[in-house]
Amino acid sequence: MVSYQAILDDLIQKLKRNMELLMATQEVPLSKVELPKSSGVYMIFFEGGLQYIGSSGDLNHRIKTTLLSGNRKSHTLINKLCELRNWDLMETRNFLKSSNIKFIATKTEDDAKILEDVLIAIYHPFYNIPLRKLRKLKK
Repeated sequence: MVSYQAILDDLIQKLKRNMELLMATQEVPLSKVELPKSSGVYMIFFEGGLQYIGSSGDLNHRIKTTLLSGNRKSHTLINKLCELRNWDLMETRNFLKSSNIKFIATKTEDDAKILEDVLIAIYHPFYNIPLRKLRKLKK
C-alpha cells in the first residue's frame, strides 16, 4: 500500500515541475498560438495582466473552438466579459483574439485540474471570481 506521504511527495514534485515549466513559458498572442490536443492549463492575459486561468482535457479544442468560436454558454470567460462589459459576442471574441496566452501540456487531465486550482489560489485572477461576486463588485 502506498503511503499518503509518498502520494503527497509525488503530487508536490509534479506541481513544482509543471509550475516551473509554465512560468518559463512566454506569452503568445491568442490569435496565433499553436496548441496541443492534450490536457493542460492555460493563462489568459489582457489589459496588462493575468485575467483568467483554465484547464482542459484538450487545449486546442478548448481555446480554438470553445473560447474563440464559442457562445456565451460555451466558456465562462466569454459569458463574464459579455455581461460585465455589456459587449455582444463578436466584440468579446475580437477582444479575446487580441489577448495573450501561456499554457503547459500536462500528462493527465487530473494534473491539469490540480495545477489550475493551485494557480488560481496563488494569483486570484479577476475573471476566475464567481460571476455572482463580480456582479456585486460592478455595482
